[in-house]
Amino acid sequence: MGYAFIATLGQRPEAITVAFDRLTEQYHYDLLAVLHTEPHTSGIAQAFADLCAVCDRDYPRLQTRFHEITYSDGSPLIDIEDRQSAEAYHRAALHVLYQYRREGYRLHLMIAGGRKAMSIYAMLAASLIFEPPHDRVWTVLSPESMMAQPGQFHIPAGMRDQVQLVDLPLRPARVAPGTDVEALLERLSSRSQSFLAKLTEAERELAKLLMENPYATNEELAKIAGKARRTIGNQLASMYDKMIGFLEFGEDIYNKRQALLDVLRGE
Repeated sequence: MGYAFIATLGQRPEAITVAFDRLTEQYHYDLLAVLHTEPHTSGIAQAFADLCAVCDRDYPRLQTRFHEITYSDGSPLIDIEDRQSAEAYHRAALHVLYQYRREGYRLHLMIAGGRKAMSIYAMLAASLIFEPPHDRVWTVLSPESMMAQPGQFHIPAGMRDQVQLVDLPLRPARVAPGTDVEALLERLSSRSQSFLAKLTEAERELAKLLMENPYATNEELAKIAGKARRTIGNQLASMYDKMIGFLEFGEDIYNKRQALLDVLRGE
């Protein structure tokens, strides 16, 4: 079973090749795959062109694949700027990772080269697909002197030990082989919409506030909403009661706040 190196592309493509060079000291990769948004007019256009040129020049024998992330109707995705674009990116990233899983690869995802939001949604996709310890998610930390020099696609002599690879913790896979990923995403999305339909208008407003402030306490939510803390507590209690019927088998019902967020996000 071979290894596939998969990376998210942002405006710093150097992180991808620097990490790849360091990881090839430990692993042999059969291919390098890159997830990217619209490659010609968006903010990553130059990074895309530069990375393509570097791969052709410096890794001529390595199989490279570029996967453009689009909306479900095929229209270009420029950036993650709202819920629709975030869901599109997550869905497409999940499909790419799942396809490589079905092809039998062990997957290594590098999230340092992409924009933060894209890295987050790629990580969420990996949490559904990956099977530790063989599948891994990496990020790379490079010294400031390297980052200050655009076009530094490889580690300069004498600086290897200053480039740190971080093996990020990952939860076990939740999608079994043979699962219809598209159907899974549709079902999770439908769960979220069906749950929201059960809420009162005030509860839907609180749900939106909670998704925007997932770590806020009840007191902090009350201040933001301009309501009494007791009111927020009562509304959350009502939402928790309504949530029970929307939970999947095996989901943690003891951490109610996290379970609520999972249902609202369609996760």
